[in-house]
Order: sequence, then structure tokens, then C-alpha cells
Amino acid sequence: MIFKRPINIYFNLRPLFFILLSSLILSGCVATTDDMGRMQWHINELRTEIKNIKEKTPEQLQLQREKLDKDIREIQKAQESATKSVSDLLLQLQSLTSEFRTLTGRFEEARYYSEKNSAEMKAEREELTSKLRDMETALDDLKKKMSQLETAEPSAKQDEAKQEEGLKGPDAGKTTEADTASGEGKAAEDISATQGPEKAEGPAETPKPDVKDIYMTGYQAFKDGKTGEAREKLASVLKDYPDNEYADNARFWIAESYFKDGNYEDAILAYEELLKKNPRSAKVPDALLKQGLSFYSLKDEKTGKIILEKLIQDYPDSDQAAAAKKKIGKPAPSKKKK
Repeated sequence: MIFKRPINIYFNLRPLFFILLSSLILSGCVATTDDMGRMQWHINELRTEIKNIKEKTPEQLQLQREKLDKDIREIQKAQESATKSVSDLLLQLQSLTSEFRTLTGRFEEARYYSEKNSAEMKAEREELTSKLRDMETALDDLKKKMSQLETAEPSAKQDEAKQEEGLKGPDAGKTTEADTASGEGKAAEDISATQGPEKAEGPAETPKPDVKDIYMTGYQAFKDGKTGEAREKLASVLKDYPDNEYADNARFWIAESYFKDGNYEDAILAYEELLKKNPRSAKVPDALLKQGLSFYSLKDEKTGKIILEKLIQDYPDSDQAAAAKKKIGKPAPSKKKK
């Protein structure tokens, strides 16, 4: 078939050549010089094509055909590659769109919680302001009562002096048992009225400083980095004022001072004391977290993990639980929008 192809092309072109020649002859005198020139150009072009076809060997034709087939395959591959690239771009676009929506949702969630926290902080600030005003009012009332007691004490002494003067007279040197009992009773009543339940005799005891002042001094020392002084002050709060309202905080900051110094063994014991003696304290989640981290610092990861898992179980929605999950490698669940 390859060897017959040039001959077939030649025979196929011959009728066309004769038709053109016959048309020229039939047109005769009607044809112009330009028409003759164009006809001659077409004839020469056909002769050239026939010559080129005759000159090509079957091997050359086969190579040309293979080249054409190869070019067609490359074009098909390029088309398939372009189609795949377009599909990949579409998938990337969809992925980016999904990530953008996710980030937008997280931003909205963060803004919601930020606004919520701001409102809660404002409410707490107003509540603290109200409590402070109540405390100032109570303090003013206490000052007024103390002033009244100070005013009443001189009056009682004056009454006692007048009573002694009234007893002077003809029988001033004689004192009966009834008068003595009456005088002692009156004196006792006067002392009770002015000094309350305190004893009438003996030196006055030095009043203890306020527990809040001692606690705040210890806490400030901790903030200033004076951990030893902080422990001393906070320990005096627990020793001199048992079962006071600052006991749980004092135990927590003592443990924190050990943790800050890198003394993890004593820190663990101090946190444990808080957990046992103040199990309902607001400091319990922080104490569990720091106790677990202390065990991690001592290379006891097994015990530390147990404590952090207990924190996650007992206080799942707390910030301390989120930190514990991050430490032990558990993913923190995303909070749903309310």
C-alpha cells in the first residue's frame, strides 16, 4: 500500500489537469492574459507537488507519518496535562475557599468570646465597686461606734467620782458590806459598759494586725520575686489566723513560690495540702495543673499525666484543662458558638 500511494496520487491528479486544460481550450479567445498566467501558475504548482511526491521514498513517507503520529500523541498528552492542571487548580481553589470559611468562623467565634468576656469583666468590676462601697459604709459605721465608746468612757469616770464624793460625810470612814458590794457592782457595770467583755484589770493586749494586711504583704513579696519572704508572711497567715478567708490563696502562693524557685518536690507537697484542706477553692484547677507540671519537671511523666487527666475530667471546660490537653498531646475540642 505504501508503494502504490504516489502512483495513486498521480493518477488522481491527472483528470484535474486535463479538465483545466480542456477548460482553457474551450474558453479559447475568451481567456485573457491574466487568466492564462494564473492557469500556468496552478499547473506549475501541481507539477511541483507531483514531483515532490514522486521523489519521496516509501521510507520517507513512513517516517513523515510516524512523525505526524508522534506530534498528535504529544498534543494529546499536553491536552491531558492541561486538563489535569485545571482540575488541580479547581481543587486547590475549593480547599482555599473551605479554609477561608473556617478562618472566618474562628474569627467570628473569637470576637464573640472577646465581647462576652468584656461584658463579664464589666459586670464583675461593677460588683466589686458595689462591695467596696458597702465596705466603706461599714467602716464609717465602725468608726462612729468607736467614737461613741471613747466619749462614753470619760462620762463613766465622772459618774464614779461623783458617787465617791457623795459617800463622804459623818459615815465616810465606815464602809458596810452592803456598800462595798454595791460599789463593786457599780464599778463592774461601769467597766462592762465602757470596755465590754474585756477584763477590768491587767495590761491591755496588743491587737493583732489584720490578716488581710499580712496576706497582701506576702503576695506582694511574691510578685516582687522575694519568694522566701513571701513564704514566711503567707505561712504566718496560716499559723496565726487558722480558717481565715485567705487560707486557700496563701497555700497556693506558697506552692507557687516553691515552683518558681524550681523546688518541685516541696511545690508538689504544698499543692497537695491545698487540694486536701481546700478542695472547693477556685485555685484547685491551677494547683492540679502546676502539680502535674512539677512531676513532668522531675521526669515522672506517668504521675504527671495521671494528675493532668484528672484535671481534664473534673474541670473539662477550664483554661487549665486546655493547657493540660496540650501538654499530654490530646486535641482540645472546639467550643461551639452559642
